[in-house]
Amino acid sequence: MSASAAARRPEPEINVTPLVDVVLVLLIIFMVIAPALNEGEHVDLPAIFQPDAKPKDMNPIDVTIALNGTVVIDKERVEPTTLKARLVELHAKDPERALLLKTDAAAPYKRVRETFAMLQGIGFKGISLKVTERKKPGQGQ
Repeated sequence: MSASAAARRPEPEINVTPLVDVVLVLLIIFMVIAPALNEGEHVDLPAIFQPDAKPKDMNPIDVTIALNGTVVIDKERVEPTTLKARLVELHAKDPERALLLKTDAAAPYKRVRETFAMLQGIGFKGISLKVTERKKPGQGQ
């Protein structure tokens, strides 16, 4: 083989385009799924103008009630019929622990009010409603 024949031989190249495509698709999937994993169930929180700057209790019991009726307590799905019994059990273990209620902004007021009444009946001292901050007109998004 002459030197000129070796020089004309094609050099192998690694095409990284499919790898980059796969990585981008995985990144998008994780970006979509991560909030749901963190929150347990997707809810559109009510928006208010002046939420508390800092949460009062750093380790509350998280109760999420989604618009479709799904109930999640501390990232554990429970049947709505067993919600009260489960919360009574959690309150008995640690009576000083507060509760953070997350409900969808579109949830019927009656349902939210009945949930608050049930939580007060159990004996929780601190019940907070998780909200997001609503921007004032003219402040942008």
